[in-house]
Amino acid sequence: MVSLWRDGTDSIEVVRLARHDEVGELVRFFEGVAQEQGWQPEEALSDWVPRSVYFALQETQATRAFVGGLRLVLPDEQGRLPSHELWPEVPLNPRSGHIAILALESAARGQGLLFWRLAVEMWRYCVGQGITTLLIEVTPRVLPLYRRLGWPLRIVGERRMHWGEECYLCTLGIPEVAQVLLQKAETSAYYRAIVSQALRVTLAGSEARVEFLPRAA
Repeated sequence: MVSLWRDGTDSIEVVRLARHDEVGELVRFFEGVAQEQGWQPEEALSDWVPRSVYFALQETQATRAFVGGLRLVLPDEQGRLPSHELWPEVPLNPRSGHIAILALESAARGQGLLFWRLAVEMWRYCVGQGITTLLIEVTPRVLPLYRRLGWPLRIVGERRMHWGEECYLCTLGIPEVAQVLLQKAETSAYYRAIVSQALRVTLAGSEARVEFLPRAA
Protein backbone atom coordinates (compact mmCIF):
# COMPACT_ATOMS: atom_id res chain seq x y z
CA MET A 1 0.00 0.00 0.00
CA VAL A 2 0.99 3.60 -0.57
CA SER A 3 0.49 6.08 2.27
CA LEU A 4 -1.09 9.25 0.85
CA TRP A 5 -1.98 11.36 3.87
CA ARG A 6 -1.81 11.14 7.68
CA ASP A 7 -3.62 13.33 10.20
CA GLY A 8 -1.79 15.61 12.62
CA THR A 9 -2.12 13.17 15.50
CA ASP A 10 -0.71 10.28 13.44
CA SER A 11 -3.72 8.19 14.44
CA ILE A 12 -5.35 7.76 11.02
CA GLU A 13 -4.18 7.76 7.42
CA VAL A 14 -5.42 7.39 3.86
CA VAL A 15 -3.68 4.79 1.71
CA ARG A 16 -3.94 3.52 -1.85
CA LEU A 17 -3.94 -0.27 -1.99
CA ALA A 18 -1.78 -2.13 -4.47
CA ARG A 19 -1.46 -5.78 -3.49
CA HIS A 20 -4.12 -8.41 -4.19
CA ASP A 21 -4.39 -9.37 -0.50
CA GLU A 22 -4.87 -5.71 0.53
CA VAL A 23 -7.65 -5.27 -2.02
CA GLY A 24 -9.27 -8.50 -0.88
CA GLU A 25 -9.32 -7.28 2.71
CA LEU A 26 -10.99 -4.01 1.69
CA VAL A 27 -13.55 -5.87 -0.44
CA ARG A 28 -14.47 -7.91 2.63
CA PHE A 29 -14.87 -4.64 4.54
CA PHE A 30 -17.22 -3.41 1.78
CA GLU A 31 -19.16 -6.68 1.93
CA GLY A 32 -19.65 -6.23 5.66
CA VAL A 33 -20.94 -2.69 5.25
CA ALA A 34 -23.23 -3.80 2.40
CA GLN A 35 -24.73 -6.54 4.55
CA GLU A 36 -25.25 -4.16 7.46
CA GLN A 37 -26.90 -1.55 5.23
CA GLY A 38 -29.05 -4.03 3.32
CA TRP A 39 -27.37 -3.30 -0.02
CA GLN A 40 -27.46 -6.01 -2.69
CA PRO A 41 -24.30 -5.59 -4.80
CA GLU A 42 -24.28 -9.26 -5.89
CA GLU A 43 -21.14 -9.60 -8.08
CA ALA A 44 -20.54 -5.84 -8.44
CA LEU A 45 -17.78 -5.73 -5.82
CA SER A 46 -15.70 -8.26 -7.77
CA ASP A 47 -16.37 -6.89 -11.29
CA TRP A 48 -14.10 -4.40 -13.06
CA VAL A 49 -11.22 -5.14 -10.66
CA PRO A 50 -8.44 -4.52 -13.26
CA ARG A 51 -9.89 -1.04 -13.87
CA SER A 52 -10.30 -0.23 -10.17
CA VAL A 53 -8.26 1.90 -7.76
CA TYR A 54 -8.82 1.28 -4.05
CA PHE A 55 -8.40 3.88 -1.30
CA ALA A 56 -8.68 3.05 2.40
CA LEU A 57 -8.95 5.08 5.58
CA GLN A 58 -7.21 3.13 8.32
CA GLU A 59 -5.94 3.39 11.85
CA THR A 60 -2.18 3.65 12.21
CA GLN A 61 -1.97 1.48 15.33
CA ALA A 62 -0.68 -2.09 15.19
CA THR A 63 -4.06 -3.45 14.04
CA ARG A 64 -4.25 -1.00 11.11
CA ALA A 65 -8.00 -1.60 10.98
CA PHE A 66 -10.01 -0.13 8.13
CA VAL A 67 -12.28 2.76 9.07
CA GLY A 68 -13.53 3.37 5.54
CA GLY A 69 -12.86 2.78 1.89
CA LEU A 70 -13.48 4.07 -1.61
CA ARG A 71 -13.37 2.24 -4.93
CA LEU A 72 -12.78 4.29 -8.06
CA VAL A 73 -13.33 2.59 -11.44
CA LEU A 74 -11.56 3.95 -14.51
CA PRO A 75 -13.15 3.77 -17.99
CA ASP A 76 -12.34 1.00 -20.44
CA GLU A 77 -10.96 1.61 -23.93
CA GLN A 78 -14.39 2.71 -25.19
CA GLY A 79 -14.96 5.06 -22.23
CA ARG A 80 -17.51 2.76 -20.56
CA LEU A 81 -17.96 2.50 -16.80
CA PRO A 82 -19.99 0.12 -14.59
CA SER A 83 -22.79 2.70 -14.43
CA HIS A 84 -23.36 2.30 -18.19
CA GLU A 85 -24.70 -1.20 -17.58
CA LEU A 86 -27.76 0.34 -15.89
CA TRP A 87 -27.79 3.74 -17.63
CA PRO A 88 -26.55 2.95 -21.17
CA GLU A 89 -28.03 6.20 -22.52
CA VAL A 90 -25.53 8.34 -20.58
CA PRO A 91 -22.82 9.58 -23.00
CA LEU A 92 -19.39 7.99 -22.78
CA ASN A 93 -16.57 10.18 -21.53
CA PRO A 94 -12.99 8.86 -21.51
CA ARG A 95 -12.08 11.49 -18.89
CA SER A 96 -14.63 10.26 -16.37
CA GLY A 97 -14.44 7.83 -13.46
CA HIS A 98 -17.00 5.97 -11.38
CA ILE A 99 -17.22 6.03 -7.58
CA ALA A 100 -18.42 2.44 -7.26
CA ILE A 101 -18.59 2.47 -3.46
CA LEU A 102 -17.72 4.89 -0.66
CA ALA A 103 -18.29 3.52 2.82
CA LEU A 104 -17.35 4.15 6.45
CA GLU A 105 -17.68 1.79 9.38
CA SER A 106 -20.69 2.40 11.59
CA ALA A 107 -18.72 4.15 14.37
CA ALA A 108 -17.27 6.65 11.88
CA ARG A 109 -20.50 7.61 10.12
CA GLY A 110 -21.59 11.11 10.89
CA GLN A 111 -17.96 12.27 11.10
CA GLY A 112 -17.99 14.26 7.89
CA LEU A 113 -14.30 15.07 7.98
CA LEU A 114 -13.40 11.37 7.66
CA PHE A 115 -15.61 11.21 4.57
CA TRP A 116 -13.72 14.15 3.08
CA ARG A 117 -10.31 12.65 3.88
CA LEU A 118 -11.02 9.76 1.51
CA ALA A 119 -12.64 11.91 -1.16
CA VAL A 120 -9.76 14.41 -1.28
CA GLU A 121 -7.16 11.73 -1.95
CA MET A 122 -9.34 10.23 -4.67
CA TRP A 123 -9.70 13.66 -6.29
CA ARG A 124 -5.95 14.23 -6.18
CA TYR A 125 -5.46 10.92 -7.95
CA CYS A 126 -8.07 11.81 -10.57
CA VAL A 127 -6.38 15.11 -11.39
CA GLY A 128 -3.09 13.28 -11.94
CA GLN A 129 -4.84 10.85 -14.29
CA GLY A 130 -6.66 13.54 -16.27
CA ILE A 131 -10.10 12.61 -14.93
CA THR A 132 -12.39 15.63 -14.76
CA THR A 133 -15.83 14.12 -14.07
CA LEU A 134 -17.07 11.43 -11.70
CA LEU A 135 -20.25 9.37 -11.81
CA ILE A 136 -21.93 8.08 -8.67
CA GLU A 137 -25.24 6.38 -7.83
CA VAL A 138 -27.13 8.30 -5.14
CA THR A 139 -30.43 7.54 -3.40
CA PRO A 140 -33.05 10.33 -3.18
CA ARG A 141 -32.54 10.40 0.61
CA VAL A 142 -28.75 10.86 0.40
CA LEU A 143 -28.69 13.31 -2.52
CA PRO A 144 -29.45 16.42 -0.40
CA LEU A 145 -26.89 15.29 2.19
CA TYR A 146 -24.13 15.19 -0.43
CA ARG A 147 -25.16 18.61 -1.69
CA ARG A 148 -25.07 20.08 1.81
CA LEU A 149 -21.53 18.74 2.17
CA GLY A 150 -20.55 20.75 -0.89
CA TRP A 151 -20.76 18.18 -3.69
CA PRO A 152 -22.38 19.96 -6.71
CA LEU A 153 -24.08 16.80 -7.98
CA ARG A 154 -26.05 16.91 -11.23
CA ILE A 155 -28.61 14.21 -12.03
CA VAL A 156 -27.97 12.60 -15.45
CA GLY A 157 -29.81 9.30 -15.03
CA GLU A 158 -33.38 8.73 -13.87
CA ARG A 159 -34.19 6.68 -10.78
CA ARG A 160 -33.52 2.98 -11.28
CA MET A 161 -32.94 0.04 -8.96
CA HIS A 162 -29.26 -0.24 -8.00
CA TRP A 163 -28.08 -2.66 -5.30
CA GLY A 164 -31.69 -3.07 -4.13
CA GLU A 165 -32.38 0.67 -3.79
CA GLU A 166 -33.76 3.30 -6.13
CA CYS A 167 -30.91 5.59 -7.16
CA TYR A 168 -30.20 8.49 -9.46
CA LEU A 169 -27.05 8.50 -11.54
CA CYS A 170 -25.23 11.77 -10.85
CA THR A 171 -22.14 13.47 -12.19
CA LEU A 172 -19.66 15.50 -10.21
CA GLY A 173 -17.15 17.85 -11.83
CA ILE A 174 -13.83 17.95 -10.01
CA PRO A 175 -13.08 21.61 -10.92
CA GLU A 176 -16.56 22.54 -9.63
CA VAL A 177 -15.89 20.75 -6.33
CA ALA A 178 -12.60 22.62 -5.99
CA GLN A 179 -14.34 25.96 -6.47
CA VAL A 180 -17.03 25.14 -3.90
CA LEU A 181 -14.41 24.11 -1.35
CA LEU A 182 -12.42 27.30 -1.85
CA GLN A 183 -15.50 29.45 -1.38
CA LYS A 184 -16.43 27.64 1.83
CA ALA A 185 -12.84 27.72 3.09
CA GLU A 186 -12.85 31.53 3.05
CA THR A 187 -15.13 31.56 6.08
CA SER A 188 -14.94 28.02 7.54
CA ALA A 189 -12.07 26.44 9.46
CA TYR A 190 -13.67 23.05 8.75
CA TYR A 191 -13.34 23.52 5.00
CA ARG A 192 -9.90 25.10 5.32
CA ALA A 193 -8.76 21.80 6.81
CA ILE A 194 -10.07 20.00 3.73
CA VAL A 195 -8.42 22.44 1.32
CA SER A 196 -5.18 22.20 3.31
CA GLN A 197 -5.16 18.43 2.80
CA ALA A 198 -5.77 18.83 -0.92
CA LEU A 199 -2.98 21.39 -1.35
CA ARG A 200 -0.61 19.87 1.23
CA VAL A 201 -0.28 23.28 2.85
CA THR A 202 -1.57 24.96 6.00
CA LEU A 203 -4.18 27.62 5.32
CA ALA A 204 -5.44 30.26 7.71
CA GLY A 205 -8.18 32.77 6.99
CA SER A 206 -7.79 34.64 3.71
CA GLU A 207 -5.05 32.27 2.52
CA ALA A 208 -7.89 30.15 1.13
CA ARG A 209 -8.37 32.78 -1.58
CA VAL A 210 -6.33 30.93 -4.21
CA GLU A 211 -7.28 29.09 -7.38
CA PHE A 212 -6.23 25.47 -7.35
CA LEU A 213 -6.80 21.99 -8.61
CA PRO A 214 -5.54 19.31 -6.20
CA ARG A 215 -2.35 17.74 -7.40
CA ALA A 216 -1.82 14.03 -7.76
CA ALA A 217 -0.06 12.25 -4.89
